[in-house]
Amino acid sequence: MFETSEAAEAAFYAAFARGRLDEMMRVWAPAADIVCIHPGGPRLCGVDEVRQSWRHILADSTPRAFDLRGLQVLDGGDQRIHLLEENIRVPGTTFTAPPVLATNIYRRDADGWRMVVHHASVSPA
Repeated sequence: MFETSEAAEAAFYAAFARGRLDEMMRVWAPAADIVCIHPGGPRLCGVDEVRQSWRHILADSTPRAFDLRGLQVLDGGDQRIHLLEENIRVPGTTFTAPPVLATNIYRRDADGWRMVVHHASVSPA
């Protein structure tokens, strides 16, 4: 699907920015063990729960712009962990969300790299 974990991550944030559920779910591995934790939210497990959460988040069609900072990649062979800070704003407005710390985990299989975990929390700073 994606040749690198970085390509999968770029597709994840592009889908998020454009509000495209179908593109978002192409980034996620079609596996029962995927996990997503949104800021302040519960642990969501499996494709159905993850898809439903993104359907709800992306339903408002608000355009979003991301400034991603401080990327650190931990390479574990067929699994890579990306640690970064998400800075989200709404173009054309003065709205800027508080920084969010994200951990994104990608796994490589025969089809390429796909997301298996997204865990985000509001930065305490």
